[in-house]
Amino acid sequence: MSVAPALAAASAALAVLGIGRLATPRLVTARCRTFMRTGPLARRDTGRRLGARLERAGIPLGPDAFVVATGAGALAAAMLAVAVLRMPIAGPVAGAVVTAAAIVVVRSADRRHLKRVEAQLPAVAQQLAAALGAGLSLRQALARAARDAPEPVRPELARAAAELEMGSRLESALEGLADRAPAHDLRIMVTAILVQRRTGGNLARALSALSERLEERAQLARELAGATAQARMTAWMVAALPVAAGVITELAAPGTLARTLGQGPGPFLLLVSGALYVAGVLAIRRIGRVDP
Repeated sequence: MSVAPALAAASAALAVLGIGRLATPRLVTARCRTFMRTGPLARRDTGRRLGARLERAGIPLGPDAFVVATGAGALAAAMLAVAVLRMPIAGPVAGAVVTAAAIVVVRSADRRHLKRVEAQLPAVAQQLAAALGAGLSLRQALARAARDAPEPVRPELARAAAELEMGSRLESALEGLADRAPAHDLRIMVTAILVQRRTGGNLARALSALSERLEERAQLARELAGATAQARMTAWMVAALPVAAGVITELAAPGTLARTLGQGPGPFLLLVSGALYVAGVLAIRRIGRVDP
């Protein structure tokens, strides 16, 4: 039972990350490429949110194509699991593992993107403060920061600056910036700018102080991550032991898991143990998360 989930997780990652490589003008028709980006799901709020998350994650697929790819991977993994283990219950389990793996891939990549954005915000806030202190307007300061900021925050700032050049209101451009990159520290910076504009005050000094606070938060997060690294690694090793044991057992004596779990109370016990295992992994992720 443990061989199929491992294969399923690998197939999910390859399906999610590999199909976009095939979406080239030579291999895919224009209609297919349009569906990959703007299908029926992409016109709904849920699809738009998924599309924004896929874009931040760096996955070159639209929401419709991502759902199709994940469904195809889940179906293939389910058929493979049933064929290998000869257990009907293995199909739904393998399909669920593929779906969960695809979701984890997107969420992890999205989270890494937002963390990189947050890591650059202290420098961005300091750049804005220096530009405002030199006598530039906030619009000009944003345009200069968009030119000087590194990836991945530069495209977001450049888009906000382009919206301002096209006549958009500053509040709308900043709110759009915070919506496109929903990082906690970015929301704090946008809120501070908008509050200072409405109430008055020295915006340059406020941004300089905010830059210091954000840098302190980042330093605290790094210290916490270092202090808990060993505990988190031990927790993940313990979580991987059941899967590794199942894989070794199946490799050493093929068919053992099918004979043990495929008859009598085996399927029910497998479902219960699988649910408890997933709950334990989620608890480990929640406990090991560092939120400064």
